[in-house]
Amino acid sequence: MSGAPEIPGYTFLQHLGSGGFADVFLYEQQWPQQRVAVKVVRPDVLLTEREKGLFAAEANAMATLADHPYIVSVITAGTIGASGPAAGRPYLVMRYCPPPDLGVRVRQAPMSVADALSTGIKLASAVETAHRAGIVHRDIKPSNVLVTTYQEPALTDFGIAGYLHEVGAESEVRISYPWSPPELLDGRSNGSVASDVYSLGATIWNLLTGRSPFAVMHGDNTPRALSARILHTPAPGTGRPEVPPALEGLLAQCLAKAPEHRPGSALELARALQRIEAQAGYARTAIAVEGDRPASDGARVVPPAVGDPDATYVKPITVIPASGPRAARIESASDPTGTGPSERGSRAGLVWAVVGAVVAAAVVGFLALRGGGEEEPPVTLDPATRTPAPIEAGSLPLPPEVEATRRGDRVTFTWRAPDKQRAGDTWMWRRTDTGEAVRTGDTEVVVRSADRVCVQVVLIRDGDDSPPTERCR
Repeated sequence: MSGAPEIPGYTFLQHLGSGGFADVFLYEQQWPQQRVAVKVVRPDVLLTEREKGLFAAEANAMATLADHPYIVSVITAGTIGASGPAAGRPYLVMRYCPPPDLGVRVRQAPMSVADALSTGIKLASAVETAHRAGIVHRDIKPSNVLVTTYQEPALTDFGIAGYLHEVGAESEVRISYPWSPPELLDGRSNGSVASDVYSLGATIWNLLTGRSPFAVMHGDNTPRALSARILHTPAPGTGRPEVPPALEGLLAQCLAKAPEHRPGSALELARALQRIEAQAGYARTAIAVEGDRPASDGARVVPPAVGDPDATYVKPITVIPASGPRAARIESASDPTGTGPSERGSRAGLVWAVVGAVVAAAVVGFLALRGGGEEEPPVTLDPATRTPAPIEAGSLPLPPEVEATRRGDRVTFTWRAPDKQRAGDTWMWRRTDTGEAVRTGDTEVVVRSADRVCVQVVLIRDGDDSPPTERCR
């Protein structure tokens, strides 16, 4: 750990942690007074132009996304003064989120299914917002998700983020092996929307298990061994019986080897998680993506009128005597007209009588309308400007019809749509014993197993997933 540098206007409190090339410290900002996290490039790191560029890119990316509720906001940035071992080092001042990070928390106690779904939707909202700004994170993992004092997830560490139109030209890319997709490990990609979706799926998988998808308990988890499994081994299931099959299938889709087999965007992933919430009967988590709610850009700004009753004025202090009932003291101190309680009481009674009559008339009118069978016309919102409502069960595709036949150690599973198959229908099948999952346009798979084997099949139609159908043989 490096020593904390002196930064004018900030008082050092403690060291919080270290990353690949920077230390993070807790400081007290003197004005306005608040605790902040300050990230400083370590003195032992060779500060090349590339390192400076990475740090500047992180500051710019986080500033661009600072308004998002699930992204750690950046407050300011600067350079350490001319003296001391950290002289000339750039630093970044961010909102402080108390430790531990989400990775430490779920290692100690994995999340419930409901909490994992909700957290996944919030993180997907953050990632989608970054993608819409042209930024790929490229290092999404549980340790880069902090938790605010209000127990909300906050994505951080855009230190190796890149702009979508620039990443292809980079000569080297930093990666975190347990959370990186195959195309980053074998050099086919320097990062993309699809690679972020993979890492996000791996992070949600971790929320349910406390480990990365391809880590082996008490086994070889070196970068070489992890890379081999990520490149060649089918995505495993979580192993938790309470995880809905639809969620297992979605996570397997996120962890698909081929980028084109994953959800097409973080928003698509968020909506799929919402559908699973609805199917399971959990409380709905809103998607926090710009454009979800009607914009007010065209609203006319009305200046305050002269004598605006909402204006703020300086008022002399009124001393309230310490004797007598509290209600009487308040009446006496707040009565600029000099009218007594009885006079105001009679006026208040008259006002309440009028209010009561108006309310009664409104209730009678409402009941009359209801009795006449008339209803207010529904309000139609533009789907592009709102968060999609939870999908009702009746609007989802029906579960597919699945059959299974065995000949020796070969089991053939076939399936079809319960109604007429449509163009564009695809399927997701998953073995429950190994967790192997594949999205396909075929309607048959042959599985080799001498033991009883079960396969779940989901129909995917117009972006919606049916409830799964399971058959065993």
